[in-house]
Amino acid sequence: MQLQAGKKGLTDPEFLELIQAKEASIYRIAYGYVQNREDAKDIVQDAVCKAYIGKDRLKDVEKFYPWFYRILANTAISFLHRSSRAVLLDLEGADISSPDDEDRWNSTLVVKEALKWLDGRSRTVIILKFYEDMTFSEIAQILKRPEATVKSIYYRGLSALKERMRSNGI
Repeated sequence: MQLQAGKKGLTDPEFLELIQAKEASIYRIAYGYVQNREDAKDIVQDAVCKAYIGKDRLKDVEKFYPWFYRILANTAISFLHRSSRAVLLDLEGADISSPDDEDRWNSTLVVKEALKWLDGRSRTVIILKFYEDMTFSEIAQILKRPEATVKSIYYRGLSALKERMRSNGI
């Protein structure tokens, strides 16, 4: 889809096309927060609804994705604050057939468990950087923060993550 620079607002078909173009990425980000398929789907649905309701307030359609990812991250963080449930990792269908596979799954579980202990901003930056392979510049746009601030958040988050894992004997 060709978006017009400086154009205000989105039509319904444009909105739908933009969401569908990144639906896998959107789901992965939500899943990165909650580690549960159904909760991730709920977060995506809530974020899409919020964005749809506010789409007419978007000042520049070329900034749709940073705007939407910010809504998605805030929705996920709100969900985590409201939810008193433990974060679960859905391993349904996982094939752990060798010691190497088991070590890899255990490492993944440990990292995901440690991620939930980070503050929301650090978790957001790390998820966007690792799960979505976004640049610091892209993350800065999403968070509406200077790039240097995003880098600081990222490195502080990594340090806290390493410390958490070290304190758990990993």
